[in-house]
Amino acid sequence: MQMPVAVGVLWLLQLFLLMGSLDGASFARGEEQLEALLDTETQLIDQLRDYIDRLELQLEEIQRETSAIEEIHSQVDNVEDYMGNPLNVLTILKRFDSVWPTLEQHANATHQLNSGEGFLDSDLILPTEEDYEESLSHLLHLQSVYDLEPASLSLGVVNGWKLGSAMSWGDCLEVARKSDFSVARFWLETALEKLPSASENSTESHRERESGRVQILEATLNIEYRAGELSRALATVDELLLLLPMNQNLQKAKKKIEKALAKKELPKAKGQKSKTKTQKSKSTEERLIEELCRDATHETTTGSRFDQCQLDGSAPWFILQPARLELLSADPYLELHHDVLTPKQTDELLELIDEEEGSKGVTYQPMKLSKMAQKKLRRIHHLLGYEAGDQDPWMARRHGHEHTTKLEDNSELKHVARAMLSLQSPGIGGAVVFPQLELAVNVPRGSLLHWHTRSAGGSSSEWDYRSGQAVCPVLLGVQLSAWTGLN
Repeated sequence: MQMPVAVGVLWLLQLFLLMGSLDGASFARGEEQLEALLDTETQLIDQLRDYIDRLELQLEEIQRETSAIEEIHSQVDNVEDYMGNPLNVLTILKRFDSVWPTLEQHANATHQLNSGEGFLDSDLILPTEEDYEESLSHLLHLQSVYDLEPASLSLGVVNGWKLGSAMSWGDCLEVARKSDFSVARFWLETALEKLPSASENSTESHRERESGRVQILEATLNIEYRAGELSRALATVDELLLLLPMNQNLQKAKKKIEKALAKKELPKAKGQKSKTKTQKSKSTEERLIEELCRDATHETTTGSRFDQCQLDGSAPWFILQPARLELLSADPYLELHHDVLTPKQTDELLELIDEEEGSKGVTYQPMKLSKMAQKKLRRIHHLLGYEAGDQDPWMARRHGHEHTTKLEDNSELKHVARAMLSLQSPGIGGAVVFPQLELAVNVPRGSLLHWHTRSAGGSSSEWDYRSGQAVCPVLLGVQLSAWTGLN
């Protein structure tokens, strides 16, 4: 501690002797220069202290965001279950789209990386913008099928179940931008409700509330104008002009809307066709499928119209293990076999499933059952009353929240019957629906659904259109099942 002081004293002594040898004019100039240097050093110290304060604020921001992400990340007990939640998928993709790039900027500025590369520029697996767009599309599809309310969905609640963390007003705004007007307006209302309240008097909250309101109203204006809702668009642009009265773009937009409204109100010339866009409406069958899917999420049973299950002990192989059958429909014949496999047997089969090469299917992802799995499933044809050679090889399917719903008519297939064996049940969704029968069936794990596809039971008979089925989209979790055709 004495060394710096001694050096300072010697330096001042040398400076005094040097200054003593100068004349009065030179001494005056040296004194002014030293005062200027001292003033410069004072400014540098102040700037450095200001930089340190800003650095500490950046570090606090990084620590706060990192702790928040770490808390969410630590809740992942099972990766498959976590990623089977569409809200979790959207949230993690959103973090890579906004949160992580911001943290990277803070980190790069803090550490002053000379290489010009950040911690996200290394060889990491990162989502693309297309992944985020697909995730939004999947969420909108699920919202349409299950008629989910944006207000509860934005809180991470689906059908009374808490599935994920709440969405921010920015998340709701992005969903609205990807939606049709009929859905977008509810998301926009939800986004407005999620803005910081006026009771929060902090400068940051006030700034976020004003900026967010402008962004939401601008998006509302664009969506309403594209949808042809000119009266709504005019009211929205007037509201925006109250916030930004000098904005020339808004003034031009108002004139454009008023001109379009005046033109719309003019009587159309004879033979003139309207240019208003018409949205593609859903067919009666599509609306019925969605209604059946929604009803099936509230049912804890299989969806049977019959209250009792029957025990069938007529076959020799049922003596030690009687079959528990549930008749769902007599014409066409449709039955549910309960407890075909034990939990241990289903776990063994799940280990014998591999993904097939190629892209995912539209309605499901095809999976491949190994030869060992095929061997384990051979005994099921006895259960259904068919000979060994009458059964096609089993094919596995994976249904997740990213798959859409499409009716399978099977009219081109030669099967007289089909069977679906549930290996893993989803948390919500995934029911097998038969729209012509107005029937939805939640197949329990280890159970088998069996139905006839031909009216007379022979390969030459006509296909029974009532046997057309679809699988509802999975809202939570993953459904794994095995399918086969019976000849």
